[in-house]
Amino acid sequence: MAVLGGGRKPNPAALTYVSEGSEIEGNLKAAGSARIDGKVKGSIIVEGDLEVGNNAHIEGEQVKANNIIVHGQINAQVIASGKLHITKSARVEGDVRAMSLDVEAGAVFVGRSQTGEPRALPQSTKAGQS
Repeated sequence: MAVLGGGRKPNPAALTYVSEGSEIEGNLKAAGSARIDGKVKGSIIVEGDLEVGNNAHIEGEQVKANNIIVHGQINAQVIASGKLHITKSARVEGDVRAMSLDVEAGAVFVGRSQTGEPRALPQSTKAGQS
């Protein structure tokens, strides 16, 4: 009996799509890029880029991808290894971490943000010194 998929490796160029009206309860992992237009209750881990559509609603522990563009609603920690773009129609509630962060006027962002590579300050650097 053959194994489903024939032991092939996932295609990194593949697109995972959750359409409007669809609901997922549980964690979602995608090897390529993904677009979410439905509802997801759980964490989302995407190896490629992620786009969250206008009517999408994500609620979970974590949303993680390379580049992320948000038009809809996310209630989770958001981690982008590249760029996180929050558009004017978006609502993000949760802490975010990204190499670069772009928040359009009109967007709602409730949480803390960390951008760039996380680096500890050198021990000799203290506030108030020149």
